[in-house]
Amino acid sequence: MTSPAPPAPRTPPAEHRSARPGNRLRRALLHLVGQLHRWAESGWVLSAIAGWAVMQGSVMPGPSDILLIPLGLADPRRAFSFAAAATAGAVVGGLIAFAIGAYAFEEVGRPLLSFLGVSDATLERSRVLFERRGWMIVILSTVSPLPTKLVSIAAGAFGVPLPHFLFGITVGRAARFFAIAFLLRFAGERLTARIERSLGRSVARLN
Repeated sequence: MTSPAPPAPRTPPAEHRSARPGNRLRRALLHLVGQLHRWAESGWVLSAIAGWAVMQGSVMPGPSDILLIPLGLADPRRAFSFAAAATAGAVVGGLIAFAIGAYAFEEVGRPLLSFLGVSDATLERSRVLFERRGWMIVILSTVSPLPTKLVSIAAGAFGVPLPHFLFGITVGRAARFFAIAFLLRFAGERLTARIERSLGRSVARLN
């Protein structure tokens, strides 16, 4: 006499499966992707990217790519438009920082640099470098961990010619943001397609 077959394992109800932390995290990430996609398709997203770039390039601490990268991933087709908006905003922000250094260094620029950890001795050592290679330092700051806003303030304070500064900040920021946009435009589409395949629908329809 054969023993009865063991009962088949019960599948947890859908509501129990969805309550697992991994599922909640997955839903949250998918919701974020959908929200970013809708934001990227909205009419004011370029203004938001440019506005953040202005603030970050002048006085606001924080990553310069904080909006460009996630929004570019959400809508890779518009990555180059996002990069153009970020570049324009960063140039305006750099000019504001340059003006602080040129016209309000003692009142605003020096306290701001001191708050961010730049000593007077470091400033004096940097003066000769700015006088000789000002525009090159500006370009370097836009594509390296050097804080561009601090370099822009110092460039204004140390008398870097405005055309040289404008050339450096524009070329450097454009090179950085459009290089990121190039990666987002092509790698971003593949990532978005992978998300859509796993979900079975377009990210534009995520809630």
